[in-house]
Amino acid sequence: MQQITISPATFKRLQSHAEPLVDTTESVINRALDALERPEKKLVSPAPDNTPTATVERLIDPLQIPDLLHTKILEATVDGTGEQPCTWKTLLEKMVLSAAEHGRTFEEIYAMCPSSTVFKGHKQCQRCKYLHNIDITVKRRSPGKACQAIVTIAQNLGIALDIGFRWPNGQRGRLRIPGYASA
Repeated sequence: MQQITISPATFKRLQSHAEPLVDTTESVINRALDALERPEKKLVSPAPDNTPTATVERLIDPLQIPDLLHTKILEATVDGTGEQPCTWKTLLEKMVLSAAEHGRTFEEIYAMCPSSTVFKGHKQCQRCKYLHNIDITVKRRSPGKACQAIVTIAQNLGIALDIGFRWPNGQRGRLRIPGYASA
């Protein structure tokens, strides 16, 4: 095993891109190297200390969705169509509508979503949105729960999904679900 020496300032920069209790120094370095090696990523303006930095985007595993509290969706594409502007809430509503348009019954949609997310009929609630054309009420969930439902619906329908988002600390994430052609 090789050992490297880095300055305290560089180590602090590494820490700012790490998820506590999940990432190791090596996993953060590997993520940075992955970003540098992707052809679509380019170096951006230098950091305040004139050290070049890369736009690092954390690719999210759809089976291990991290805490998404206070994240902001920057762009989203559902089945090749851009959804702008959008939030986790509006994207979940779009996916529930899409599931109904793909012929899924309320029971099937209900099974795809975390508990207490969708209800049959009109439910009066400050945190709810009634989708009158499909007679389903969608309750606003935490970003993590909404994302879980969005991913599950996309996977069940075979819909391609690409969501770019940002945490309040500036770290960026991307969630991709490949779609497939239905027969």
